[in-house]
Amino acid sequence: MNYVTSLVESGLPIADISHSVLHPDFIAREVKARYPVVGKLDVWLLYRGMNDVYLVQDETTKYALRVWRKTYRDVDDVAYELDFLAFLKDKAFPASVAVPQHDGTLYWKAATPEGARAIAMYDWAPGRKFGDMLAEETSFKIGAALAQMHGLGDQWAGADHQFTTKTAKDYNICLPALIDFVYDRPDDLRDYPIIAANLDKRLDELAAHGVPLGVCHRDFHPSNVHVDEAGTITLLDFDAAGEDFLMQDVQNFVWGNLFYGFSESYGTAFEDGYQSVRPFTPEEIANKELFLMAKAFRLVAGMAHSSTAVGRGTLRFRNLDWLGDYIKTRARACGLL
Repeated sequence: MNYVTSLVESGLPIADISHSVLHPDFIAREVKARYPVVGKLDVWLLYRGMNDVYLVQDETTKYALRVWRKTYRDVDDVAYELDFLAFLKDKAFPASVAVPQHDGTLYWKAATPEGARAIAMYDWAPGRKFGDMLAEETSFKIGAALAQMHGLGDQWAGADHQFTTKTAKDYNICLPALIDFVYDRPDDLRDYPIIAANLDKRLDELAAHGVPLGVCHRDFHPSNVHVDEAGTITLLDFDAAGEDFLMQDVQNFVWGNLFYGFSESYGTAFEDGYQSVRPFTPEEIANKELFLMAKAFRLVAGMAHSSTAVGRGTLRFRNLDWLGDYIKTRARACGLL
């Protein structure tokens, strides 16, 4: 008798599952079968959240393994990130990349109560988060690396590729969840749909005026880059990778620096490092506040969408007022509200 049959015959109601957690023993068995690991294998669940991350340790090497949460994206959309990372590896760019399985493929899928979920194992990023290794010189290097990544993204996409604003506007997918999330906040219920609609129009206008689009990290912040004692940097967590405005990627990091309460000097050094490789256009500079606002709006919308899996408390009881004020103050200044 299989698990599902036994549940049905028990007479108990079968629950809807928003987010299951895979047991480390299951991960260990599959990793041993799929990857060129050496000897004894230890697996621990590190984080349960937007995605689940496991530490995988064999007798010689440490890895990070990600189990994607069931989201609004198709399960096989992870191939975009993993293929781009493989390209970056070929170009010797410092990023944590997926480890190929025995058959050369970069991810696999497991059947879970909420549906198929994608799984991939990555090189372990050495060092610590930038927030634990704060230095303006390091921030400069990180900015330069992001600009280099954007240039490589153009190579990967190809000279004939036409970038669009579709992915840049995927906050609209999360908007119904955001409205439900702020059900008891009348001003938010009124303002957020207006901001989203006007932001749509503004982003299309910016693209039409040639504000650069490209292959972006799309969630680049101080915790998504590691720095070791020698100052070597490694970019990681490209889960949200896709087409977007290059300046949005830049301001995501600047905004994250602000959110963590770090000195503004690190954000300035980061921008200076970026411009040492690719100078900002006048239109990008004129719209920095718009992209800062868009980052905050994307965050609150994305968290609202994921709240059925990770809970409402992350924003609901700590940062919703702060974020709402940040978004609306800048939306008014940018003419979106």
